[in-house]
Amino acid sequence: MKKVISVDIGGTAVKFALISENGEVLKKWNIDTNVTDNGGHLPDDIVDSVKMNTVDTENDEIIGIGIGVPGPISNNGGNVLKAVNLGWNNVPLRQIISAKLNLPVVLLNDANAATLGEMWKGAAQNKSNFVFITLGTGVGGGIVIDGKVINGVHSAGGEIGHIPVESDEHRVCGCGNINCLETFASANGLVKTISKIFEENNIEKNEYTSVDLFEDLEKGNKYAQEALDLTVKRLGLAIAGIINALDVEGVIIGGGLSNAGDALLDPLREQVAKNVFPQIRGNYSLKKAYLGNDAGILGDAYAVFYGDI
Repeated sequence: MKKVISVDIGGTAVKFALISENGEVLKKWNIDTNVTDNGGHLPDDIVDSVKMNTVDTENDEIIGIGIGVPGPISNNGGNVLKAVNLGWNNVPLRQIISAKLNLPVVLLNDANAATLGEMWKGAAQNKSNFVFITLGTGVGGGIVIDGKVINGVHSAGGEIGHIPVESDEHRVCGCGNINCLETFASANGLVKTISKIFEENNIEKNEYTSVDLFEDLEKGNKYAQEALDLTVKRLGLAIAGIINALDVEGVIIGGGLSNAGDALLDPLREQVAKNVFPQIRGNYSLKKAYLGNDAGILGDAYAVFYGDI
């Protein structure tokens, strides 16, 4: 049975999995992400962990390694151009890992990996044209056209979180630009929005989170509703613009905020429907992602098995 080793590199942990050709997760494990010396020890940590955890697997069964990285990948698929959380700049990770393990390696941006995972085994099964959007501490995403992830000329395809938003506010994004979508539509952005509303109404709230907001929403809190309405309007306009530009079959929403379920998705569907091109209206879907934290590791494996990167 053919198998692939999937590696999902995060800022605090590196998740590993051994995955079969039919998408079954045979084994999972993880290690802490070592970012000392600008992440210089991390490739060796990955190699050592793979060796230690695959000793019982026949070498000829493992056909390759798929690695998801929190940053852009060069167009030749060999280098991690930048991974701020890891301290990496132009690291030839594919060559390093492949040489040490004597296996072919595929590198992916982590959002693109999750996108492929949802296409293979998740909410986008049987779709070859769709957009995947993650709403977490930031806003990420991936775009699939004709079954292939769009990496872009500058390795920045799918950077949905950096669509500019018109606002009187001045929110500085981690990318350095002002008023990117993720400064409003992420979990952090949503909290900033309601914090501003609280301040305007002389209400003190300490350590308020997006979870608190949705709990208050259920209780009929007008400030929570106002914050959600503003967030949904901005996000819905951006999604409608993407749909109008690409004419995709559907939009998949993942990330921590998607756990709010229909409390978020129902008003978002309404907002998007108001602004899509009439010919498209009613002919696409918008739904929650299925795979959660497994999306990335499954996408890493898919890229090795089927080469659609």
